[in-house]
Amino acid sequence: MPSPDPGSFRDPSSRVVFDGDRVLRLLDDRGLRSWQDLTSSDFFGRATADGRLIEAHETENPGEGAVGALEHPRLPFISYPYEWTFSMLKNAALLQLGLLEEALGEGLTIKDATPFNIQFLDGHPIFIDIGSFERYQPGEPWIGYRQFTRQFLFPLMLRSWAGLPFHPWLRGDMEGPSAADMKRILSRGQRMKPAAMMHVTLQARMEERMSGEAVRSNLREAGFSSDLIVANVGKLRSLVESLHWEQEDAGWSGYHSFDHVARDRDDKAGFLRESLQARQPGRVLDLGANDGHFSAIAAEHGALAIAVDGHEPVLDSLYKQSAGSSIAVVVSDLTNPSPSQGWAGTERPSLMERANPDLIVAYGVIHHLMYTASIPPRSILKWLRDFEAPVVLEFVSPEDPMVDKLTANKLESELHAGRDEPAFRQLLAAHFEIRREKVLEGSTRILFDLVPSGR
Repeated sequence: MPSPDPGSFRDPSSRVVFDGDRVLRLLDDRGLRSWQDLTSSDFFGRATADGRLIEAHETENPGEGAVGALEHPRLPFISYPYEWTFSMLKNAALLQLGLLEEALGEGLTIKDATPFNIQFLDGHPIFIDIGSFERYQPGEPWIGYRQFTRQFLFPLMLRSWAGLPFHPWLRGDMEGPSAADMKRILSRGQRMKPAAMMHVTLQARMEERMSGEAVRSNLREAGFSSDLIVANVGKLRSLVESLHWEQEDAGWSGYHSFDHVARDRDDKAGFLRESLQARQPGRVLDLGANDGHFSAIAAEHGALAIAVDGHEPVLDSLYKQSAGSSIAVVVSDLTNPSPSQGWAGTERPSLMERANPDLIVAYGVIHHLMYTASIPPRSILKWLRDFEAPVVLEFVSPEDPMVDKLTANKLESELHAGRDEPAFRQLLAAHFEIRREKVLEGSTRILFDLVPSGR
């Protein structure tokens, strides 16, 4: 019996369900008509052929209340806008605008304009909500404009103009900042920019004066055409293209040049390659991925590498360099990863639930959790054990120079037990079996290849 996708319930005409490994979209009468309109266009074939639009084909066995069903390929990993880098959100915005412009050219429109309808496959954005396309009704305004500004444009402006990360906002409120919010955030000089006056100030005034339905009614009465919408889309595209993020503080982006990192990188790469060759994992979770060096090695061995790090600048560089590779970039603080959110707490599953790895890489991260975030070693190892997957892990002893730096402002009494090698090995034994290990040059770092106990 197909099970509903907990994130696909808002549009009754086009619902996604799972039937084993199959991804089905169930259509009612309205959804089926929109699908037929879409497939009769030349635009649909072009967009699916070049990977901008997810593939779909009709299939049998529509579910209860459905008159038709489509089947989509299953995506290897789902991420959300609050886990994307600036460049990822920008490219997703340009994809949304480009698809809308082409659709309007053939009498279609896209009724939604949310980044939650876009995913990344092999480093490229792909639009996945086939049900968002419908026949354009002459005289109708672009209903998705306000949603586009709140969930694409304003978050990009936050980063580009105000220097503020958009992730906390989109994670806390998936609707994104309102025009009134942006008006309060932007400086007076920024509000005087023509783009801000049009998309922020004017929209804020409209928000104050009338409801969303009233706005739609007034725009309809003013008379609209697809040509006017295309012109607006073109201006929005130019604005989005002009937005850039000056990454002033690279932080850990120079991590690979640290003495111990440069010294140990080849040994760590070789150790990881042995684990990859022995296990041939389909999905590798790289915790604290930094510049993605080890994620790239996993991808070279045929795995989907999920590169997780809390530092956006290095991941933005990784994203721009990894186009065409099977590396999924995720911005997330490991001490506070994306939780389950949305309706009933199931609409958007947590990052760690979605990761579902066959192998975990934890190089250069455990000691930061232990010393910087003050997470007990026992808790860290239990957390890793709960994934039920093998782990390639780097242990850093208290005598290591990096630990001296991380604990410079901490008293001995403020540090957790289990940090020295004998105690750490004892904690490991409670959760894992050691299959291989390698002492790195300097003797303060040890690589472990671990499997969960009982496997």
